[in-house]
Amino acid sequence: MKPSKVRQVLGTVLAGLVFLWVLRPGHLEGQPNTSDTRSYEIILAGKLYCSLKRPVILFFPGEVTSIRVHPGQKVAVGEVLATCRLSPEAIVSIQRRLSPPQIRDLEAKLLDTRKNLATIQDRLEGMKRLAKERLVSDQSLAQTQREKQLLARQLSNLEEGLAKERQVAEADLQLLQKQLGKTLKAGEVPKEVLLLAPISGYILSMHPELREGVELKANEVIFQIGVMDPMIIRAKAHEIEAMQMAVGDKAEVTLEALPTHKFPAKISRLSWSPATLALEQPSYYEVEFTVPNPDLTLKEGLKARIIFTKSTHVQ
Repeated sequence: MKPSKVRQVLGTVLAGLVFLWVLRPGHLEGQPNTSDTRSYEIILAGKLYCSLKRPVILFFPGEVTSIRVHPGQKVAVGEVLATCRLSPEAIVSIQRRLSPPQIRDLEAKLLDTRKNLATIQDRLEGMKRLAKERLVSDQSLAQTQREKQLLARQLSNLEEGLAKERQVAEADLQLLQKQLGKTLKAGEVPKEVLLLAPISGYILSMHPELREGVELKANEVIFQIGVMDPMIIRAKAHEIEAMQMAVGDKAEVTLEALPTHKFPAKISRLSWSPATLALEQPSYYEVEFTVPNPDLTLKEGLKARIIFTKSTHVQ
């Protein structure tokens, strides 16, 4: 073949190769190059929790007289969950809180101090009149004035102390009404306590001994109430995985108890400090996910598997 013919064939082949290179996937503007990205998964293990949970506490010993709810029942804030008859010891304790003895003592001291101050004021006025006629020494007059000033300071301290004690008593009355679940009138000593729902939600659990007629001790947790929509998942991510996550990232959740179901989730909280800073241990960061639960399929305590699908660019 002639050299000119060879050059022509080579030129044609080279032009074709250049054309194919230009048209390769991802080269043209507006067409993503899918050949230089790869997808991989990050898998975490976690556990489900209510997004909000509050205990209902019996603050005084008593006998259960009625139970009005059961586990799984939906309740509204302020709803009566159970009633208890207070023990005699509890009634005496409440009576003391309603009539604090320190307030009565301060009121009595304040009354006596006011009387003494009025008496010494009258005596001082009389001494001043006698002092004009030189019938009372200046030393006696000065002593009486000091006694008056001392009583005035005592009166001021007593009034301040009484005002503080009354504020404390008012705050304790508000607390007592909250603990008893009812409004108290002056001098009223209730015989029954109402256990009210502190939030709207669902009855998660009840005291194992809760029965009508059973006697319970003070400060026992009688009910647990939780908000179940949405639920949250708590998990821990290794530092390498945590550095690839951000609040708002979406994930897919499966449960050991419901392996055929899949639930959407989203990162709602990501700690900026690991659970431990020990040098010899790896760093794990706490991650919290929010999971919608409108049909209440999810329950607290279930184990979850969280899967992230991430993409990376290959150079």
